[in-house]
Amino acid sequence: MEVQCPTCSARFKVPDTVSVATCPYCGTTFHVHTGEESSEEHFFFPPMRKDAGGVLLKFLSRQYGAPADITGAKVTKKELHWVPVYFFYLHGKSTRWSTIEEVRFVGIPAGSPFQGLLKDYPFPIRGKRFFDEAVVKKGKYHEPKMSKEEAEAIARSIMESALRSEAAEEDKSLGGVEIEVKYQGLVHYPLWEVHYEYGGQNFVGYVDGTDGRVVQAEYPLMSGARKKATLLGAAVLAIGLIVGIAAAGAYESAWGFIGGLIPGGAGAFGVFRKGAVKKRKVSEVMRLKEGNLYFKPI
Repeated sequence: MEVQCPTCSARFKVPDTVSVATCPYCGTTFHVHTGEESSEEHFFFPPMRKDAGGVLLKFLSRQYGAPADITGAKVTKKELHWVPVYFFYLHGKSTRWSTIEEVRFVGIPAGSPFQGLLKDYPFPIRGKRFFDEAVVKKGKYHEPKMSKEEAEAIARSIMESALRSEAAEEDKSLGGVEIEVKYQGLVHYPLWEVHYEYGGQNFVGYVDGTDGRVVQAEYPLMSGARKKATLLGAAVLAIGLIVGIAAAGAYESAWGFIGGLIPGGAGAFGVFRKGAVKKRKVSEVMRLKEGNLYFKPI
């Protein structure tokens, strides 16, 4: 049968046998026959059945410069964490411009050592279930350290920032704003912490417990890859020097040399910084506003 979300008015189909559904567009959980929102405010996401250690090592084996046999690395520790996250539905718009309007669904991590790691993380909307006490025994359970009100203030600031950015892109002054912040419950989100050993060194990675996405992980960069990066960086720097010398001769000014050297130095620094390190951090998650985290050096 087809139902309509009481929050965002989206229409979607659900099996005739269900009495409670969660909107796939905004995450609101409601009774399908009455349209009333569920009073339940505590949820969890069921953890995946795949082996988190295997998922992590397989992902790392595909990374540039990773050892070919990294899938055979020894996993020394695997621990499932239940991370508290407040979920919100946001709708904001400018009171001055009708074209400036945003709808977002955000999760604000509320505690645990992974609060910073999961900041701006694109949490899924679908799949959460009413909280079951039995999951506490399946991993390390973390209580929220942040109040719902504090999380709501952060969510509101995220929407204000999004509206300002949109106004800036249209080269307009934002003016006043109207922001609707709708609380959608506390969700305990599964996150795997995986430690492994390779070549006598220890590394750590974090895997999304719902679908196996690698949130962030370290891996050893092979010496051959480091040498290539070093040579490439040196070549970029040399090109910058040549261009600088040519520019200085053409303009008979030291500024020409500096103008050529600075771009070359900046490009070489980026290559050295990313490729001439022994460990790398990578992620397969595209963070909001921050782009891809691939090849982020330690």
